[in-house]
Amino acid sequence: MRNSWKAIIAITAAVFMTTGLLASPASAAKNDTTLVVTQLPAQVRLIPGESIALSLSTNATTGYTWDTKVTGKATSVKVKQGVYAAPAATGMVGVPGTTLWRITAKSVGKAVVTVVTTSPGGAKNNVGKLTVIVMAK
Repeated sequence: MRNSWKAIIAITAAVFMTTGLLASPASAAKNDTTLVVTQLPAQVRLIPGESIALSLSTNATTGYTWDTKVTGKATSVKVKQGVYAAPAATGMVGVPGTTLWRITAKSVGKAVVTVVTTSPGGAKNNVGKLTVIVMAK
């Protein structure tokens, strides 16, 4: 009887392991998802160390450039330079791609990330604002 209980426990543990129900925290971290903001204006709340992505439709063929400006408590966040991804080959001319910025919460405070376009002639225009509120853990 004792051996049958051991077998049942071993089989149950094997089932849980293969289905991921007993996954270790390290393997769970690999499956973390990232919040992707795709429309502005928006507001997010983060704790220090968390990151989000800001992804906007942009078109590098127009001559416009996109950049970010941080106001408020600027040291609360770190914004990595935007990375442009061209659209999949569609055969169509002038199809927009996307620009992705990674924003990481650094310290408690409220920062506003403004996306700014610059035209080929140098005129600047605010596209939208993302308010990032960094809260204590």
